[in-house]
Amino acid sequence: AKQAEPAAPEQPAKIEETTQPGQPVQPAQPVQPEAVKPITAQDLYNKGVECLSQGQLEDAIEAFNRATDMDSTMVDAYKKKAITCSKLGMMNEAIISFKKVVELNPNDAESYRSLGTFYVKRRMTDDAIWAFERYVSLNPNNARIYYNLGCLYGERKLADKTIGAYQQALKINPNYTDASYNLGVTYNDKQMFDEAIEVFKKIIASDPENHDARYNLAFAYSQKGQYNEAAATCEKLLELNPGNANAHLLLGDNYSKLGKTKEAQEEYETYKKLIFIK
Repeated sequence: AKQAEPAAPEQPAKIEETTQPGQPVQPAQPVQPEAVKPITAQDLYNKGVECLSQGQLEDAIEAFNRATDMDSTMVDAYKKKAITCSKLGMMNEAIISFKKVVELNPNDAESYRSLGTFYVKRRMTDDAIWAFERYVSLNPNNARIYYNLGCLYGERKLADKTIGAYQQALKINPNYTDASYNLGVTYNDKQMFDEAIEVFKKIIASDPENHDARYNLAFAYSQKGQYNEAAATCEKLLELNPGNANAHLLLGDNYSKLGKTKEAQEEYETYKKLIFIK
């Protein structure tokens, strides 16, 4: 039998020459290290925004703090920090940051509104008035803020300013019932009973179930000496809300003024029973 031919020896892999024959090999050039880009305030701000969006609030505050340490004029970082602090219930820190925002940007209306809201929560009435007044000077079309100012002026017993604020709220939103009601109460407090009667009648016309407005209407009639109108208003109120103790008392007073002694006594007795039950 014919023997198999031996396999041809495997050829070694051909190595391509990288240089021309006879030329010396050039040494490799050293690799230059890449320059490290310094971290900027904007980088830290961006990191804070990212942490805030991911709910990492403490990390966000740290990043915003570092950003403002690097650039103390970065108003957006102060604003985002204030918002983040408010989410964590850190009211003092939020107030400080919002104050820095309006210091850097006195025309930032929304930051004044946020400041006013925090001041109200801290019962810092005068500061809240300042913040909301600044807000409406920049954005005069927000009925809610005028309403808030009316309430704050009322706390300070500034009746004329209180009336003006509620009137402005109603000029912007004529259907703002709370502003109408508080305006009527302020009129009663200032003994402007004709104006109060007009306000409360208007409220009742649009909302007959508004028992507080009806009571205050009866009170205004009574203070004006219109005892029949006051008694009739109380009677209607008690049809709708028989357990209203104050209405029974006011009705008793008006019956007494009208010489209806027996009816007045009955109302006083009902008032005492309701108060005793409470």
